Amino acid sequence: MAVDGALLAAAQTPTLRLYSWRPHAVSLGYFQSISDFEDLPEDTPLVRRTTGGGAIFHGDELTYSLALQADRLPSDLAASYVLVHDALVRALTTVGVTCVRAREGRVSARPQDRWCFAHPVQGDLMTDRGKLCGSAQRRERGRVLHHGSLVVRRPSQTPFVAAIADQVEPTAKVRRGLHRAVTSELAAALSLRPCQGQLDDHERNLAARLERDVFGADSHIARR
Repeated sequence: MAVDGALLAAAQTPTLRLYSWRPHAVSLGYFQSISDFEDLPEDTPLVRRTTGGGAIFHGDELTYSLALQADRLPSDLAASYVLVHDALVRALTTVGVTCVRAREGRVSARPQDRWCFAHPVQGDLMTDRGKLCGSAQRRERGRVLHHGSLVVRRPSQTPFVAAIADQVEPTAKVRRGLHRAVTSELAAALSLRPCQGQLDDHERNLAARLERDVFGADSHIARR
């Protein structure tokens, strides 16, 4: 979360991160109250995202974050989700997964349900098993951070979600192919050419400070 926060604040070029979670953890949306999750096991790792929306149990999944100047995306929020999610639909098709964008439901930073994947909204990626991908955005000072989670295998903690494993076996080859396709399709949708990069010194130092002072602080996680 600290790295994503640093990229939102400071990335000089559009930056896509693809990552997973170890240990598995729950991320709270920016506006959620930690008191709504008192029923979780005490040893459940918790973080609070920069973006809004409902909580996500991050198990076996592909998490992505896209940080870029706001003028590279449509100014209309719904249209920006369409651009990103249609790229993901194309990427998933390359590994044999079929899904569609939900046509109904109001996008809101303050969720109707505590779990992101329990309540699909317009633009979410859906299969006949449920919600496969949920996303949220934060926009500030002319910049955007677009967060999203693609479920690979259904976590027992959130059995209502759809998963890539419903349609294809997520072998190492499938996972590598999905990583490549997500990168290339998002780059194409933004008229960019992908290249591998790494954090520069400023981004790395800012991420370390945000981890210490914000995202790793109990006061931030329990702030609401």
